[in-house]
Amino acid sequence: MRRMLTIGQTEFLTLVRTRAFIIGILLMPALMVGFITFMNYAEQHVDTTDRAIAVIDQSGALYEPLARAAELHNTNAGSGETKTGPHYLVSRVDTTGRSVDDIAVELSARVKEKDLFAFIDVPADVLDAEKNPPVRFYAESASAQAVTSWLRTALNDEIARRRFTAAGIDQTLVRKLTRRAELTTFGLVERGVDGAIVPAKEVDDLSRIGLPMFVLVLMYIAVLTGAMHLLNAVIEEKMSKISEVLLGSVTPFQLMAGKLLGVVAVSLLLTLVYLIGGIYTLVSFGRPDLIDPVVIAWFLVFLVCAALMFGAIFLAVGSACSNLKDSQSMVQPVMILIILAYLSSFVVMRAPESGLAVGLSFFPTVTPFAMVLRLAMPPGPPLWQVLLSVAILLATTVLIVWAAGRIFRIGLLMQGKPPSLPELLKWVRL
Repeated sequence: MRRMLTIGQTEFLTLVRTRAFIIGILLMPALMVGFITFMNYAEQHVDTTDRAIAVIDQSGALYEPLARAAELHNTNAGSGETKTGPHYLVSRVDTTGRSVDDIAVELSARVKEKDLFAFIDVPADVLDAEKNPPVRFYAESASAQAVTSWLRTALNDEIARRRFTAAGIDQTLVRKLTRRAELTTFGLVERGVDGAIVPAKEVDDLSRIGLPMFVLVLMYIAVLTGAMHLLNAVIEEKMSKISEVLLGSVTPFQLMAGKLLGVVAVSLLLTLVYLIGGIYTLVSFGRPDLIDPVVIAWFLVFLVCAALMFGAIFLAVGSACSNLKDSQSMVQPVMILIILAYLSSFVVMRAPESGLAVGLSFFPTVTPFAMVLRLAMPPGPPLWQVLLSVAILLATTVLIVWAAGRIFRIGLLMQGKPPSLPELLKWVRL
C-alpha cells in the first residue's frame, strides 16, 4: 500500500507542478468566459450585411405595410458602429404585362448574381381567410432564417389586422382579449415545522439548466483530462524503458494502482478548484440557494468512480500499445463511450424521471453523468436509485480495474504490433 501511495504521490506532483496544468486551470474559466462573450457579441454583430428583398405583391395591399415594417426594423438595428443586424431593403416588382413565372425566373437570376438576397410572391387572395394561400419565399442562401422569421411576423401581423378590420372587429379589443398571460415556474409549497406556510421558490433557467450543465461539463473535463494523461504517461514510460526499471521495485498492479490514485487526486483537485469558483460566483450573484452540499458530495463520489473506471481503461490501452500512433485506433472505442455518455446526458436532462433516464442511470459508463444530472435537477431521484447506481458503478469499476491490471502486467513489457481485442480478452483470462 505504501508503494502505491508513493507512486500516486509522485504522479500527482509530477502533473500538478507542470506549467501546462497551472495554465490549464486558469485558462479554462477564461476560455469559457471568452467563448460566452464572443457568442453574445457574434449573435448581435455577425450578420450585418444588408438584405435586398424583392416583393411581388399580387394583392396590391401588403407592400406598403411591409416597407414600413422594414424601415422600423432598420431603425432598431442601428447604423454605423452601433449596427446590430442587417437592414432589410425591400423593393416592389412591377408585374405589368408579365407572368409571375417569368418574373420569378428573372429574380432568381438576380439572386444568383448577388443583386438580390431573396424575393417573395404574395398571392392576390392572401387576405381571404377562407382560402389562406401561402406566401412563397425564394432564396439561395442558407442564412435566410432571420429574414423568413421577420417576414413571417410582419406579413401575418398586417394580414391579421386587415382581416379583423374587414370583419368589423375593433383592433384594440382584439389585442386586449388576446393578451397572453405570463407563466412563471415555481417549486412546491410546504408547511414548516412551526405550522407556517413556506412559500414556493421560483424556478429559473439557472437552476433548471445552468447548474446541471455546469456539473455535467465539469465531470466530463475532469474525467477526460485525467484519462488522457494516463494514456500518454504509460506510453512515454514504456517507450523510454522507465517502466521496466520501476517493475524491479513494484508489482504491475501496484504501479497501475498508484498511477490511478495519482490521477484521481488530480481530477479531484481540478474539480475542487472549479467548484470553489462556481460557489463563489453563485454567492457573488446572490444565489447561494443553489448550493446543495448533498449534491456536491454525491458529485464527488461519482467523479471518483468515473475517474477510476475510465482511467483504468486508458491505462490498459496505453500498456498494450508501443507508441502514441498505435494507441489512437485502440482508444477510439473508449472515446466513443465517453462521448456517448456525455450526449446521453442531454436525454436525461430533458426528462430526468422518464424510464429511459432511469435506465441510463444504471448503465455503468453513463451512470456518473446521468445520475449527477438527475441529482442536480429537482426533485432528484429516489435514494434507492442513487445507492443502486453507486453499487453498479463500484462493481463495474472494480471489474474494469481488475481486468486492466491483468492487461497491464502483460502489455507493459510487450513491444511491436498492438494486440487485437480477442488477444486482450485472452490476457484478462490468463
